[in-house]
Amino acid sequence: MKQYRIVIVEDDKDYASYLASCLSRYGEENNCSFFARVYNKAESFLDVYNKSADIIFMDIELGEGFMNGMEAAKKFRKIDPVALLIFVTNMPQYAPQGYDVNALDYLLKPIDYASLRVKLDKALKVLEERQGIPVKVKDKKGTRIIPSNELMYIEVMGHDLTYHTTDGDITAYGGLREKEAELSEVNFARCSASILVNLSFVKGLYGDEIEVGNEMLKIGRSKKKSFLEQLNKYLGN
Repeated sequence: MKQYRIVIVEDDKDYASYLASCLSRYGEENNCSFFARVYNKAESFLDVYNKSADIIFMDIELGEGFMNGMEAAKKFRKIDPVALLIFVTNMPQYAPQGYDVNALDYLLKPIDYASLRVKLDKALKVLEERQGIPVKVKDKKGTRIIPSNELMYIEVMGHDLTYHTTDGDITAYGGLREKEAELSEVNFARCSASILVNLSFVKGLYGDEIEVGNEMLKIGRSKKKSFLEQLNKYLGN
């Protein structure tokens, strides 16, 4: 049985408890389980968080005197660019701001189980697609294995490839065309002649640039049409 790690940041104990009970119900209906941690303050969550969750449910309107959910989400994204973020709010006008922190979706209060089920179906599908494949990287010390879901993009520099991962950069000998063929089935696409991007890390599209992690990458003219087609197909899925 697959277990998912959940964090609930919610200052209303009743909502937090109800959300946890809905997760239990979903797990029973879908042969999976959820290990949930609950925090009533954004500060207490951020103080201890260490990339240890699959999905974060973040209340936008935390109690008076506390950091609000949007501010917390911005700080959270600096720690973890990968975990899925779902906002919980009774003020839908705040929901579009979620794009700034790459939020997957939002839940409107009062929460009903049917709506939550739809959001969880979407989130678990994304997590399943992110499982990826092991990527072999050969450097002077030997062969390292990097999960493709931790690989943001690969950049060719001369005869070397630099692997930009969620834990830092790794440089090793290799060819980009070979890696493109290896990773084409797990949502990687060329945005230029020298860069291969993991589409799940694309946070925004701005003219001839894309935002990946905390960096802006150029889209090459010759690759733009095919890259945007692949990106749109990925987003549509």
